[in-house]
Amino acid sequence: MRLHDLRHTAASLMVAAGANVKVVQRMLGHASAAMTLDVYADLFDSDLDEVASGMDGLVRSVG
Repeated sequence: MRLHDLRHTAASLMVAAGANVKVVQRMLGHASAAMTLDVYADLFDSDLDEVASGMDGLVRSVG
């Protein structure tokens, strides 16, 4: 495992835990939040499931 791998994991976990992306950007020294999200913020399957469940609940409450 390389040091860069730990950096990638830490940034991904921070974003997954709900950290403000602008804060993570500054911690990593990136020029933009977009770079942080594009390079380091991997989507986890649980994130996709959570969004799908939220959308399902919204649709059921409307319809």
